[in-house]
Amino acid sequence: MKKNLFIRVDGSAEIGTGHIIRCIALANELKNLFNKIIFLTNNTSENLIDIIKDNDFQVKILDENGLNNEIKSLSSFIALYDTELNYLLIDHYDIDHKYEYHMRKFFKKIFIIDDLANRKHDCDLLIDQNYYKNLNSRYDELVPTNCIVLLGPKYVILRSEFQDIQKIKLKKNTSPKNILISYGGSDPTNESEKILDAIKSINNTKFFITLVTGIHNQNFEQLQRKTFQMKNIKIFKHVQNFSQLLSNSDLCFGAGGTTTWERFFVGVPSIVTIVSSDQKESVEFLSHLGHVINLGFAQDLTVDKYAESLLNLDPEILYKISLNNQKLVDGQGKIRIKKQIIQLIDE
Repeated sequence: MKKNLFIRVDGSAEIGTGHIIRCIALANELKNLFNKIIFLTNNTSENLIDIIKDNDFQVKILDENGLNNEIKSLSSFIALYDTELNYLLIDHYDIDHKYEYHMRKFFKKIFIIDDLANRKHDCDLLIDQNYYKNLNSRYDELVPTNCIVLLGPKYVILRSEFQDIQKIKLKKNTSPKNILISYGGSDPTNESEKILDAIKSINNTKFFITLVTGIHNQNFEQLQRKTFQMKNIKIFKHVQNFSQLLSNSDLCFGAGGTTTWERFFVGVPSIVTIVSSDQKESVEFLSHLGHVINLGFAQDLTVDKYAESLLNLDPEILYKISLNNQKLVDGQGKIRIKKQIIQLIDE
């Protein structure tokens, strides 16, 4: 009997691109387990829909008038596959056990990707790749007793472009020269420009800067104009070789989202800005353990604060961060998740 995987996920300038990007990465790992993989998303995902299709996955555009209407519309769509074995993967902060309960009648198993541990789930498998103080107990009261939970950086979902990337080897007592600035898909508070202004203010010509903006960044043209006035800087929008750019860097300025784990894997130490409240707990814990340099919330940061962080770089601390982070993320997360999903769909 045919087996299909449906993936319910959205992305936008407000939500970010991380949810869809990691679902694509996991779907590529699971391709050979299913006859079809179909993404369920709405029109707010915009350009990301093209990226899904470019990876040879089908897309079903959903009704945007609320989750209740969505459940009704999905019922008729999934009925087209009612003679097959169907499975559902959800990566969505607005979906909880109530929605999942209704999906039980259509899907043999339900898999969840979550980061927040702030709501109940009705699922068979839950994945949270983030690192927290209370890691092993976060979902004790939030999932069924028979649910399998895969928690922590052992289960980081890396994009396939990182599979053969060369990890960096920082040298002790060597100050960083190649700096990457990357704030994900949208950078709504325009941290990229703050950092450019900070670099300009300290008039340090020893840095070579690479700025990568995401697909939803509304400030690209403004940033581009600013880079024309500066030396030793390159700017890109929505690159296909981000892993290569990362591996050529000594230091990265970025947010506390999914790209955190890509930086860890490659070994690039990072100065992190918290750009949304859901990143706070994880970033603060990682900072406490010495895995990142945490500058705090974006709205509290000024050009002077970023300049200060550049002037006070400690090569020894950056070296230790690089080594510790590579140990924490080994790049085998997708394989571990796949093994668990194989067991569940073979039951």
